[in-house]
Amino acid sequence: MNSAYSPRRRGAVLACLFLAWLVGYADRIAISTAIVPISREFALDARAAGYVLSAFYVSYAVMQIAGGWMAHRFGARRILLFCVFSWSLFTSLTGQAWSLASLVAVRLLFGIGEGGFSPASSVTIAEVFPRAERARAKSFVISSVLLGGAVGSGVAAAAISQYGWRATYHWLGLVGIGLAGLLWLAIRPPVAAASAMPPRAGASLLQVLRIPMVRKTSMIWFLKNMGALGMQAWMPTYLMRVHHVDLLHAGLMAALPYLLAFLGLNGVGWLLDKAGQGRERLCMAASSALGVAALAVVMQTDSLVVLMACWVLSTLSYNFVYATVFAIPLKRRPDEMVGNATGLINFGGQLAGAIAPAVMGLLIARFQDNFQPAFGFLLATGIAAFLLSLGWRPAAEAASGSAAARWRGATVRAGAEAAGGESRPRRP
Repeated sequence: MNSAYSPRRRGAVLACLFLAWLVGYADRIAISTAIVPISREFALDARAAGYVLSAFYVSYAVMQIAGGWMAHRFGARRILLFCVFSWSLFTSLTGQAWSLASLVAVRLLFGIGEGGFSPASSVTIAEVFPRAERARAKSFVISSVLLGGAVGSGVAAAAISQYGWRATYHWLGLVGIGLAGLLWLAIRPPVAAASAMPPRAGASLLQVLRIPMVRKTSMIWFLKNMGALGMQAWMPTYLMRVHHVDLLHAGLMAALPYLLAFLGLNGVGWLLDKAGQGRERLCMAASSALGVAALAVVMQTDSLVVLMACWVLSTLSYNFVYATVFAIPLKRRPDEMVGNATGLINFGGQLAGAIAPAVMGLLIARFQDNFQPAFGFLLATGIAAFLLSLGWRPAAEAASGSAAARWRGATVRAGAEAAGGESRPRRP
């Protein structure tokens, strides 16, 4: 942790990370509402729409692996700036799409641009905040996805209804490009800290992948995201086709779960910091069970009020797992592993985003606009996430912790030798 960051400076860094992720998530999720007029303009069926909804997550998932390494290698600040600028550029270019192929291509590039932000933001938090405050800091940053989801659903729906989907994407891109400059200024390290701290190498991906806790957490996040991102992608369309809600109100209704889940997500971060380690399994298992129950009711109800209430509960359950999953590497891994551990965990989650919307589109098309088989697919993944959460055991990490300690020692010795010194044991 960089002690040269004052509390005020840490607050500024946190605020800028929050705003950046809010805008990024709004850019990302706007497609769930925009896909309705896009499908009409390009004559897309459910299968083709599913490919558009999934395209972003294909490249985004791959970049999770590279993002953590790049943040350690080139510095988190540079990677964050690259991410915000490039995703904003491709958000704006989404409004220039002229065919299904061009739309998928732009969404793939958008995913490359945004992909490094999550691991780079974790590296930044590890550099700026003491370990006892990191879960709260990370939870606050990722809670911006809830407000971003509300903006991407509600505000984007209003803008699309008024100005069209192309103009809406142009404006979203301009906002992000302006934010990139603000982020560059906020995360500038203090001069004393920059000169005092030598560059620190990150652990290799293979070293992090050998840790059982990281692998299991990534799998839980994969399964939980299958349900969450599948619902996120298709719920506005479901509201319009099955419950005959218009575009504007479908977008506004889609914003409601994100707004109500905002406080809950920050509460989990506070709990994980204050109550100490050992609550992760309980949070993940209980939240996964809540999500399964809520989705089961969504599949059965004809009431729009009940459906919205259960969607809120489902979003809450997802975000409780969200906060827990991203607190794990910050609380349980050494700083040098935070970027790659976060990237590998989030790779699993975003891989789900590449699969779930496309599979749901195929099922919806196969069963002639019947959403029940698609929801059943999501229900099965939710049950699997619950069962896997029950088996999550941090106590099994003792051996991996020793390996991490040995790796840190080797890194320190290598750094000393590179600086012209030697790492020799003292003679008695």
